Amino acid sequence: MTRNSTGGPHGENNRTNLVIFDFSGTLSLGAVLFGKDKTIRQALKNSGLKNLRIEEPAKLWDELVEPTWVEGSTTTMGYISVLTRQAKQLLGRGENSPDPKEILEAVTHFVNAYFSYSLIDPRWEPVFQLLSNRTDTDTVIATDHYAEATEHIVNELYKIDLKAAPLDLALRQEKFFVANSANLGSHKSTREFWIILKDYLGPGYYDQILLVDDFGFNEQEDFYGGKIKALDRRAKVTALLKDVFEIEPHVFPFFIDPSHDNSEGLSRTYLEMIDKAYSFLETHLH
Repeated sequence: MTRNSTGGPHGENNRTNLVIFDFSGTLSLGAVLFGKDKTIRQALKNSGLKNLRIEEPAKLWDELVEPTWVEGSTTTMGYISVLTRQAKQLLGRGENSPDPKEILEAVTHFVNAYFSYSLIDPRWEPVFQLLSNRTDTDTVIATDHYAEATEHIVNELYKIDLKAAPLDLALRQEKFFVANSANLGSHKSTREFWIILKDYLGPGYYDQILLVDDFGFNEQEDFYGGKIKALDRRAKVTALLKDVFEIEPHVFPFFIDPSHDNSEGLSRTYLEMIDKAYSFLETHLH
């Protein structure tokens, strides 16, 4: 991105608030629901992966997703590409190995199902309208995700009439930006991620930073989710924001009560957390 003379992507310096949201587990409850055992099993069946001997969620996570996570979330290869390659290596052993085209088709169906669940929950719309109506606020969706998620999140924001763009394609007129680890080459728990973000947005722009993030707390307790990992990630990200932006961020940990096993209870608690996040932003924005 080539900056203008003011040193940032917005022309005159009138943006004093930076609001940062996580995506999966925060803006998207569906991404959490997709990871539930029953939903995953149905997705494995519907996609055809079950017929290819990926029958159990544990096998999906342990032998396909986890080994490819770092590459998939820090390069532009994409979820379909890394999963297909890993599945071919896993399933190509033995005499009855499936046709590579069949593997690609099954993985594609599975990934499409995942993104069909990973929608911005419409109950966030009042929050986004609050931010959109302010002329002094930039909003970033900062996510550790696969390359396909960038365009997906931009399109999700367009659905609620918000002009958004990936950081590297921003035209300086947007107020909503998508910062995806797959495009930035680093996770949010690294200093590099936030340095790149600051470089694109313009140094010295903001008086305060507001962060709304579940830090992986709400996602399935595998290699990424879980309470201990979430608390550790929260500490790291908060410290990195303070170090890079030289501002102590205000943090709203979007932790959903894990005792809700049914979708109705989970949805109710999720809405309560959205209301609290709205109050958090309204209180701190000035």
